[in-house]
Amino acid sequence: MLGRSLRNGIAVAALTVSLLVPTGAYAATARINVNSGIKSARLGQRDTTAAGRIGRVVRKKRDSSYAGRVVWVRYFGRRSGGKYALEMFSDKRHKVFAFVVNGTGYATTNGIRVGSSEAALTAAYGSALSSSAGPVYTHYTLGGSKGTDFYVAGGQVTKIIVRSY
Repeated sequence: MLGRSLRNGIAVAALTVSLLVPTGAYAATARINVNSGIKSARLGQRDTTAAGRIGRVVRKKRDSSYAGRVVWVRYFGRRSGGKYALEMFSDKRHKVFAFVVNGTGYATTNGIRVGSSEAALTAAYGSALSSSAGPVYTHYTLGGSKGTDFYVAGGQVTKIIVRSY
């Protein structure tokens, strides 16, 4: 049988490790920087630089049908329901103008992520949000031409866009 001091030492070590090592859910959460970017990637940055700051690009394509403009789209994470967890859009000069968050692995500093309740969103940002209700979504906006959009359907955030346009 282990001695009392050895058992206490093991318990203290286990507690220390549990406090220092983040849990799976926390460790997997990437930061959405409202009105600015994702992780350390920023709006206006060169797309190759921004992509390197986010993680592994799983797909990249050139799209000439985006509102009559040529854009580059980079996809990150797993595809679920026809959408990737994160999409990054850049213009023909390769400057990032939007990050579209479809996955739950990204959260704002206020804890809002895809799947958060509408009540949590409005509590987190209050009067700083402006809203407009549509037939499918309620669209909440934070910021101006450089801002963050939250799309809510069925009482839950379904998409977050950090954009500059």
